[in-house]
Amino acid sequence: MNRPTPHPPDMPAPPPDDAGAGAGRHDAAQARLRQLGARVTQPRVAILACLIDAQAALTHQEVIDRLPADGDVDRVTVYRVLDWLVDQGLAQKRAGNDRVFRFTLLEHEAARAEVHRQHSHFHCTRCDRTFCLESAGKSVAPKVPSGFAVDHVELTVNGVCAECGKVRAEPGGHADH
Repeated sequence: MNRPTPHPPDMPAPPPDDAGAGAGRHDAAQARLRQLGARVTQPRVAILACLIDAQAALTHQEVIDRLPADGDVDRVTVYRVLDWLVDQGLAQKRAGNDRVFRFTLLEHEAARAEVHRQHSHFHCTRCDRTFCLESAGKSVAPKVPSGFAVDHVELTVNGVCAECGKVRAEPGGHADH
């Protein structure tokens, strides 16, 4: 039996610590903005570079925390740029179970995108971890009325993971972590 593995987008990535890689991310961000035919501004470059570097989805605050200290990008500008990146198709915005939006760079690989178009997760309500679930081979999309077109399906099953369930079942185990 395959065990689910924790889903990294709900875990923040460590802040970047290597200046050489930072310059590469900066150049990559500029190139992507130019490919769009968009204005290349310091806030757009800095925020897009932050998402390029991130190994997981980031909250608005996590983006702010990862921006260069020498940059002068205010909170409102970060919100606007993140939403603009979503509108441009470079990033996606998802609300977590905590109702906080998280932003992640969209992958442009068609195969990866197709795998995640109909993707299910299990969310443990005790430890707040989220696990990817394997597909049962059938679509998770519900039947929609004629003329409707499904673009994306998100299914999250909520409950208690095996580890938290084991703690509860053990004698003297505590239900809360």
